[in-house]
Amino acid sequence: MQTIAQKVIESASQAGANQAEVWSYNTIGNSLEVRNSELETLEFNQDSHLGINVYFNQSKGTVSINDLTETAALQGLEAACNIAKHTEPDPHSGLVDKERMATDFKDLSLDHPDDLTVEDMLEVAKIAESTALQAEHVKQSEGANFYSHRSLSCYANSHGFLGMNRTTRYSLSNVLIGQTDKGMLRDGYYTLGREYGDLLSPSAVGQEASRRIKRKLTQGSCPSGNYPVVFSPEVARGLWSHLLGALKGGALYQRSSFMLDKLGQQVLPQGISITEDPFLLKGLGSSNFDSDGVATQQRTIVDEGVLDGYFLSGYSARRLGLETTGNAGGIHNIIIKSDKTALDKILKELGTGLLVTEVMGQGVNIVTGNYSRGASGFWFENGEIKHYVQEITIAGNLEKMFQSIVALGDDIDNRSSILTGSVAIEQMTIAR
Repeated sequence: MQTIAQKVIESASQAGANQAEVWSYNTIGNSLEVRNSELETLEFNQDSHLGINVYFNQSKGTVSINDLTETAALQGLEAACNIAKHTEPDPHSGLVDKERMATDFKDLSLDHPDDLTVEDMLEVAKIAESTALQAEHVKQSEGANFYSHRSLSCYANSHGFLGMNRTTRYSLSNVLIGQTDKGMLRDGYYTLGREYGDLLSPSAVGQEASRRIKRKLTQGSCPSGNYPVVFSPEVARGLWSHLLGALKGGALYQRSSFMLDKLGQQVLPQGISITEDPFLLKGLGSSNFDSDGVATQQRTIVDEGVLDGYFLSGYSARRLGLETTGNAGGIHNIIIKSDKTALDKILKELGTGLLVTEVMGQGVNIVTGNYSRGASGFWFENGEIKHYVQEITIAGNLEKMFQSIVALGDDIDNRSSILTGSVAIEQMTIAR
């Protein structure tokens, strides 16, 4: 991959390109599914990709192929050069300045290959499933899945930058079916990590999946009206992703974000800060450089409730007249900082309301901030969970919702690059 990248960049220069960049990756691994103690599916996956950008006086040509051979790469380069001849110049295109390229490559402990055999994976999935099926309230399994993959990626450009990333990812999940008088219920649980040894035990995954089904068996309804709403960690990270998405350069320069012109303003309650840390060991969003080759950095996005930064690539930064933040290709590990409270204490302080454990539908408008989604979860009264409710709608406006956060839970979910616990909002509209 390094040799091909260097060959393509050298050939691009010979073809008259002012600048060029090449990125590629190769991922291999196994995944399997067990159902009722029998192997349902077994797959070997290999996915390869190579992309080329060439710039002729800010006219850009782009090619994407799935063949990681030198012959295919040079054919792709020729096509990219031809495309650039027919492309209008874009004054914002091109590589980021050479001085911004990463030079310090920390060991972030992202690559942990393991000699797991298919038989090992099969046994782990069977234990997770069989543990869950021992519970009387579990009627059947929808499957236990194990996933083990390793990836290698390479980015190089005509500044002389060349960066490599090697990563591994393992996951184990179990989905179950429960039976009630009102019909079937589905729930499950999963564990994932960079290192196999960091996963929860298969029996723990099965037990948690079983527990989640059991708590849904007591069902009921809830009144319509305005009530406190608590988002569980799995749902809360989706909520935070709406805010983070509204802070991305693309949404900002297209003026399609409810966070336009909010820099320096209070967007969260005082006492809540958001930081980005690309250097977390084994982090799911960790990296020394972004997909422009720019060095990543630890930084504050929201400081005591006040918006302090955006997420910008080289291109979006130029469009906005700002500097890149090292976020080409995405956001790195996000940490929500605040005083944390146990979930049961949050419920007691709120009294009566809804604990949301699942949302559905696409009712989020990132331009206006309007939020309306189908939801299910647990109705609580006097701080105590009463029953499971479903087929309801929760609605509000994201800008007001974020400013109305009254508590953050200490139940941090580490299975994402957004590290958050439960999020309690003072009031939202609930409709049956």
